[in-house]
Amino acid sequence: MADLAVVLNHLRDVELIPGAWSRAAFSPAGLTAPARDALCTLAAIAEGFDRSSDPWVVLATVLLDRTRRAAEFTAATDVAQRSAGIAIWQLMNFLRAQPSAPGPHRIALVLDRIRRLVRLRDDRDLRQLPAAAQQLDAVRLMTIHAAKGLEFDVVHLPGMNGDTLPRAAGTPACPSPDGMIAGARESGVAAHQASHAEEQECLFYVAVSRARDRLIAYAPTKKSNGTARPLSPFLDRLGTGLERRHVAPVLTVPASVHSAPVELAFEGGISFSGAQLALYEACPRRFFYTHVLGIGGRRTESAYMRMHEAVRTVVEAVIEAPETGEAAALKIALTAAFVAHDIAGPDHQAYRDLAVPLVTYFLSTRHGHVPEQPVDIAFDIDG
Repeated sequence: MADLAVVLNHLRDVELIPGAWSRAAFSPAGLTAPARDALCTLAAIAEGFDRSSDPWVVLATVLLDRTRRAAEFTAATDVAQRSAGIAIWQLMNFLRAQPSAPGPHRIALVLDRIRRLVRLRDDRDLRQLPAAAQQLDAVRLMTIHAAKGLEFDVVHLPGMNGDTLPRAAGTPACPSPDGMIAGARESGVAAHQASHAEEQECLFYVAVSRARDRLIAYAPTKKSNGTARPLSPFLDRLGTGLERRHVAPVLTVPASVHSAPVELAFEGGISFSGAQLALYEACPRRFFYTHVLGIGGRRTESAYMRMHEAVRTVVEAVIEAPETGEAAALKIALTAAFVAHDIAGPDHQAYRDLAVPLVTYFLSTRHGHVPEQPVDIAFDIDG
């Protein structure tokens, strides 16, 4: 971690030219010898490549010519390494099938394409085990949805509890008005709950019908705080021939390497905003990358997202200086925000048309009110 901090601080002050990375060019003070050797090795592996390089050529060269990764996968005997080799093989096949379109950002475009497939849940083909690996001595882990259409000799089904399968329906944020759903005699909320219950039954059927020979279901009987946890009522539907066993776990799950504490040293006070604390609650790892190491990358933003950022910029300007809401000043602020967020061109007129009513509505909520500066509330937590 100390070497990482040295490298990041150095990169913030020095402009490195691709292809000119060497031991002499990259020698920040305080970097240990093993870390400097590792960086030089990385530079040699990536030599000659840039963002316009063909992704398949880059990966094949790195695996076959500049490292021994392919050889290590081939000689591997444990399941973890062999599984990693299969995953790399599938990625190479995916990259090989991508359309070849020369440009300055070929690698970035492929990564965006993969992220889009995952986001749209259209990555089923990337998850299929190739025929050459069907006999691998390992357990295939998949969701019930991903298992549709497949069969296995043995199926292990965890989490067969009353709060997992079936999962509670909950109340929809925007239920269908009563009488709108054709054929439904109950209210919109009741129709939603009935549909959810039917979906849970279908999921259970898909899960149990994947097994050709043996089906083993698991259900913890207690929560971590010691309170009882009910079994799924679906288990009773499997008939009287279901063999039930109570197993007391004897093995403890090893701690993840990612859960090890990271020691930090800083001078003076430390301060975090509400948004930063919210990010920590959602994902401590991303908080660490973004706000401690300072290497959080920007997400790929669509024109619609950039429009909202432009609106946010104007709203914050009005809050800081209420006179920005006057007609002339508001027009200038909107124009500047559109330019700053890359929606000023003729192709983005529709997005600008969406932005103006949003800002106008915000101004209407402030009409007749006098802005006041909020009073800071300071409190001490254990020093």
